[in-house]
Amino acid sequence: MSYAVLLHPDVEKYLDSLSQDERKRCYESLKNLSDDPFKSRPGCDIKKMSGKKDFYRLRVGNHRFLYVIKENDVLVEEGFKRKKGY
Repeated sequence: MSYAVLLHPDVEKYLDSLSQDERKRCYESLKNLSDDPFKSRPGCDIKKMSGKKDFYRLRVGNHRFLYVIKENDVLVEEGFKRKKGY
């Protein structure tokens, strides 16, 4: 089953603020969510968030992305650097 990955405009703005290499790495990892947004694997470190119901976290180096899965869509709600926290 393939999922559509949809980025919130704030996430797109965050990605645009990154260097070209970081941006490319983040886009690749976000694109990999379309295969399986539930399970971690090489290049896709995923964890279910305990404090936020139905949210998952994708880790890409020092960058974090929070997302929700609705039917066949992965809605990426937030992107931030690790220092910011959750």
